[in-house]
Amino acid sequence: MDAPAVWWDAQGRRLNLSDAVLSGFSLTDADLSDANLKRADLTKGVGRGMRLDGALIEEASFKNGDFSGASFNAAVAGQASFQGAMLEDARFTSAHLRFARFQAALLDGTDFEAADAWGADFTGADADRTVFRNARLDEANLSDVNLTFSDFEGASLKGTKLRGSRLRGSNFANATLSGTDFEGADLSETRLIRLDLSNSNLRHTRFNGAWIEGCRLRVEQLDGAVGEEIDRNYDGARGSYSVLEANFTSIGAKAEAGWAYKKGRKMGCLSSWTKAREATHRKDWGPALLHTYAWASDRFVEWLCDYGESMSRVLRAFLILIALFAALYGILGGLVPHGEETATHSLIDIVSYSALNMMTSNPPEIGMSVVGRTANILVGLQGALGIILMGLFGYILGNRIRR
Repeated sequence: MDAPAVWWDAQGRRLNLSDAVLSGFSLTDADLSDANLKRADLTKGVGRGMRLDGALIEEASFKNGDFSGASFNAAVAGQASFQGAMLEDARFTSAHLRFARFQAALLDGTDFEAADAWGADFTGADADRTVFRNARLDEANLSDVNLTFSDFEGASLKGTKLRGSRLRGSNFANATLSGTDFEGADLSETRLIRLDLSNSNLRHTRFNGAWIEGCRLRVEQLDGAVGEEIDRNYDGARGSYSVLEANFTSIGAKAEAGWAYKKGRKMGCLSSWTKAREATHRKDWGPALLHTYAWASDRFVEWLCDYGESMSRVLRAFLILIALFAALYGILGGLVPHGEETATHSLIDIVSYSALNMMTSNPPEIGMSVVGRTANILVGLQGALGIILMGLFGYILGNRIRR
């Protein structure tokens, strides 16, 4: 009986091309389904539209080749190398890709649905609109990858690195994100619905325009700032904090929602200041004045009450006004004790009158007459300011109690 040909795997009953050197070969539309290409070298090969469904391609090299539209469905490709390869619209459905290497590969529209890519390396790849539905990407490295509008629905990303990746418009519905590293990633316009992000690294991540609702996360994970703030994109940062505020509100984390609200207001203030400076440099005085006014008003509100979050700042303003009006009463000599003809200069009398006038709707009756038109105007003005500050203090206190 003749010995089987070396190119035939008798035991596996399939084509045997293990360790074959096929670099630079053209295999366009070739059908090598179920073939054994373990450790085969297809570097710089051309295999557009070829079929490798169910093939054994462990440790094979497809580096820098053109395999656009190729089919690798259910292929066993552990530690295979696709570095720099063109794989647009290729299909890796249910493929075994553990520790495979896709660095700098072109993966636009590639389908990895239900693939097992544990520990695979996609660093620097271009994977626009790529499908990873129900894929296993645990401990994979997808850092600095363009994943715009990619689909991760139902995927497992435990310990996956997505540092600096562009994930704008991606879908993470029902994905597992335990220990996922999103540091510096762009999650703008993504969908993050009812996900547990409490163990993920969200340091300097971008969220502007994202749909985040019911996600578990903590302020500490953000390391004090979203990515847009680090980039000085203050309008984008304001959008990110607005998204985070809505999410914190949806999970009942009111203190965290207050933090996000304050950060958003501060970003608006910084944005106004930046636009005012730019308009001034252009000598465009109308917008410069409008943005300067917006900046000044925001800064005043921040100083006064920290955007409605600080009772101590309201109390500080209260005390400053008491001291200021007391000084004015003393300088003008507008307070005259009953039964006397000259204005009092007693510090206790003046401060007491000023303090009581801040806390009552009518001028206090403590044996003092207000003399002079200017002094009367000051008394009325101080009373009005006192009413405003008392109302503001009550509003903030009520919010604290509800929290």
